[in-house]
Amino acid sequence: MSGVDLDRLAELEEQRDFLFRSLDDLEAERAAGDIEEHDYRTLRDDYTARAAEVLRAIDDGKATLAENQSPRRPGRAVAAAVVVGALAVGAGILVAQSSGDRLPGDTITGDIRETNSQLLAEAGRLFQQGEALEAIQKYDEVLARDPDNREALAYRGWLLVQAGLLDEALVFLDRAVEVDPTYADARFFRGFLYRRQGKLDDALVELRAFLDNDPPPEMVPQVEQLIETVEAERADQ
Repeated sequence: MSGVDLDRLAELEEQRDFLFRSLDDLEAERAAGDIEEHDYRTLRDDYTARAAEVLRAIDDGKATLAENQSPRRPGRAVAAAVVVGALAVGAGILVAQSSGDRLPGDTITGDIRETNSQLLAEAGRLFQQGEALEAIQKYDEVLARDPDNREALAYRGWLLVQAGLLDEALVFLDRAVEVDPTYADARFFRGFLYRRQGKLDDALVELRAFLDNDPPPEMVPQVEQLIETVEAERADQ
């Protein structure tokens, strides 16, 4: 397709995967005490800057590719618009409402959960500003202290979904649901992931579970519309 080098796009996606793995490895080395703090910060800043450039290049390439694709049937175009709208509105509502939330039994001061709440709030701010790598680093800091933190698991998973790393994302989202099956955010994100994988039955289960678990009222109409879209897609299979 004119204007898009598919080989270059694939190469960028490989670079993205490598840089994400490198950041994970770097955090593991730091946690194990195998790297000096100065070296850690230098490498982290380098990987983060490079990953941000790669992600922007991937986004630009995919946008050009989408523009060059043949027009879809009107029904499909409408369905896609519904999905994109629900995604944009829904993710923003969820992160605004849940960043740094406290579970029953959490305290306001005096223990590690105060620090976790601050980190989650900062990660939510970075998430909303589109600073994905920086947000992931904050979620990783929370998970290093609290591996079962449902919010950090769910939102780290969601950021990986946005980066196209669906298998890696599913690990985090599955764990978030395992920790708390009633956590609506994780069910919402897992529903979108399943839809991207073409697992429409599973997507419907997750989206309905989202509606059944005290979702933000503002999101209910969008998710109901999305469920109708997925049901129509399933009927066409």
